[in-house]
Amino acid sequence: MQKSIVRKGLVLGIILLFGGAGATPIIGVNLASKNTKNTNDFDDSMLKTNQTGEFSKHQPRTLNKESMTSGTIKEDRTPTVPLRIRWNAHDIVLRYTCVVQNIGNDTVDIVTYLAHPKPHENQEINLDIVYNPVPDGFETDRWEQKIAYFNYSLIPQQKITLSWELNATTYTMRYFLFPWRVRGEIPEHILQKYTADDELYKINDPYIQNVVKEIVGDTKHILFKAIKLHDYIVNNLEYNNDWHWDDAVTTLKRGNGSCSDYCFAYIALCRAVGIPARYKGGTILSGKIPYSDTLFHRIAEIYLPSYGWVPVDPTLDDFQEIFRRFFFGYHGNKFFVLTTGGGSSKFLGWSYHYWHSTSSPLNNIRTDCSVNWS
Repeated sequence: MQKSIVRKGLVLGIILLFGGAGATPIIGVNLASKNTKNTNDFDDSMLKTNQTGEFSKHQPRTLNKESMTSGTIKEDRTPTVPLRIRWNAHDIVLRYTCVVQNIGNDTVDIVTYLAHPKPHENQEINLDIVYNPVPDGFETDRWEQKIAYFNYSLIPQQKITLSWELNATTYTMRYFLFPWRVRGEIPEHILQKYTADDELYKINDPYIQNVVKEIVGDTKHILFKAIKLHDYIVNNLEYNNDWHWDDAVTTLKRGNGSCSDYCFAYIALCRAVGIPARYKGGTILSGKIPYSDTLFHRIAEIYLPSYGWVPVDPTLDDFQEIFRRFFFGYHGNKFFVLTTGGGSSKFLGWSYHYWHSTSSPLNNIRTDCSVNWS
């Protein structure tokens, strides 16, 4: 039975992915070139309604407890298809290393905060995380991210190595994003928390407001809004990592940025039209194991009723030649999440794996971080 469900889900997913006959290509082929203004591939007319105002195509039945638990929804005229599937398990050992050195002329007192990874839908942590040295304690920020902290002093030129190691299993995930299955209300606490403004979003800035007005227009459906804004980011930004994070307005005006800049810009646009959005920061496997990641990576997530948090990676979609929505609703097993956040953090700032608190200028402290995959 389960194999049958997955098989049907894969077939429909492939139809959606490639925009098959009669299908709505929600994550389908986007052939738009860079700087293309036309992002109106989707509109609410795709959702045909009957005289009662209900969806006349594939109208779902009422959710029951079993369907909520299993992630599947029984519909009147379609086969049972999961909202998402998870496969391609990958067992890994990760070792995170943070080397901190005092390159100034005076002794410095430092508190270093390291993100403490936790399980997600795309990853399981199989054993307790082992730290070296043992942290002085743990904190939790406003995004419910657990964080280890270390108190220490460094004399000039002295360095310290902070590290942890874990065993995990990562998975590939695909979300089947049918517009008629995006239904229900967004929980109020999520709406309030993840549509709020922050210093790197500036959602009330006239530039942001003008962009979303032009791109979204009269579109009502939350999924179509999210796709249009994704396409705008992919079509109007170029990747450039200058090791500095800017606010969304600066990034969009400049037209380039790092993966974090892409995410901040996309989150800002989504929040500006009332779509809850946040980010996941982590490490990505970009070569053969054993591999050492020193760049790290950040992706976005949007909240869709019925689906919950859905991954969106506009940066990697920008590297696709044809399938430029492939990473809309896709989570690869080569990405391990270190942090989930919605904006600035008391302990991590805007970072997603480490942060320092010190009375000394930060330019007197050198930090080199990496994650070794094996």
